[in-house]
Amino acid sequence: MSISVEITGISAVTPIGVGIAEFTDGLKNGHTNYTSVNLELENQQFRFPIAQNPDLDIKKYFQQHPSNDELFKKAIRLRNLSKGFQMGIYTALDAWCNARLNDTQVDLSRVAIVACGSNFQAGNQFETMEKYRLKLQSLSASYGINFLDTDIVGTISELIGIKGEGYTLGAASASGNMGLVQGSRLIRTGEYDVVIVVAPMMALSIYEFVGFTEMGAMAKLKDNGDPAHLCRPFDKEHAGFVFGENAACVILESSEHVQKRNAESLAEIRGYGVVLDANRNPNPDLNGEAAAMGKALKMAEISGNEINYVNSHGSSSPLGDQTEAEALLLAGCHSALVNSTKSLIGHGITSAGLVEVVASVIQMKEGFVHESRNLESAVKNNINWAKALNDQRQLSWCISNSYGFGGINTSIVLKNKINESRN
Repeated sequence: MSISVEITGISAVTPIGVGIAEFTDGLKNGHTNYTSVNLELENQQFRFPIAQNPDLDIKKYFQQHPSNDELFKKAIRLRNLSKGFQMGIYTALDAWCNARLNDTQVDLSRVAIVACGSNFQAGNQFETMEKYRLKLQSLSASYGINFLDTDIVGTISELIGIKGEGYTLGAASASGNMGLVQGSRLIRTGEYDVVIVVAPMMALSIYEFVGFTEMGAMAKLKDNGDPAHLCRPFDKEHAGFVFGENAACVILESSEHVQKRNAESLAEIRGYGVVLDANRNPNPDLNGEAAAMGKALKMAEISGNEINYVNSHGSSSPLGDQTEAEALLLAGCHSALVNSTKSLIGHGITSAGLVEVVASVIQMKEGFVHESRNLESAVKNNINWAKALNDQRQLSWCISNSYGFGGINTSIVLKNKINESRN
């Protein structure tokens, strides 16, 4: 019997909501939380747009989690964790509980962890260097562990007691999708029953903000400009992405394990495609993007016309948006509703793909397609853009795209399983 890969738990921490209930409300109502951040280096002043919840107190969510599970009490006692790792750990524990794995006897040697991304803590490392460069002898010994990307893997494994394999997997802005691809492969081997795919927030320093801006990838915030109008995927006035503080987790399970514990499957990963452009640079490639979608559709054994909904990469990059729009048509996704979750929550970079799959599962489950904000004059008119909320939609098939610098193209095909689970 072939093993299918089911999604049984999801969670996210975003600028428009923490946890699934808040995130769902934010998506459905088209909420945003754009602002700006002022950064300084050697008397040089900079102002950058950002999507964030400035009042986020993630520890409060640990303390008030409705499960009242011992996992969250243990997590509160942890020390020396960055904001980004706290966000990622919260989503992992929340998704674990949402999948009701905390109420189940699980063989923890058959559970694996894939942390999506790399260079998670550039911002934290910069702050540490600035703080201690003249007093290095005062640097905490814990920094020798905390700066490593794998600290989040070790922390989650300690909290839950996981004894399977675990590691980080970096693919730039395609990291979230690549984590799901790797997690799916681990399930399909039969070696693992459950894989926790988690993407912590990527913290940027002033150097990353300036670097992205100078290369033309990140939108520039003009004097007295409104950050809320800068992120406009697929609109002719787009001028680059806006960074967003996002984290997410998706719990993958084998179909056999789901059935064994009589659990509910939210969606199934029916196909995935990964294609390189043989290109070190950040420019997109039409054929690579279309090929990734084509591979995912072929694996799912469906055509592009059967896709009801596309959660696009849609970063608000002029060349990137134009290329993806053409690739969607080349892949045959002519009738699907298309939106960009980044228009609401910004671009999480390494966490983006996973947050967008969570958003896709929410929309499939709840039967709506959220609006793409600021999409007033589309780059292509022969695509079914979701310029406003589309509710009461039956979404059976979804494709979610993520592309990364260095010519990394990824696509995930999801099948809605919520109705099957209830029947």
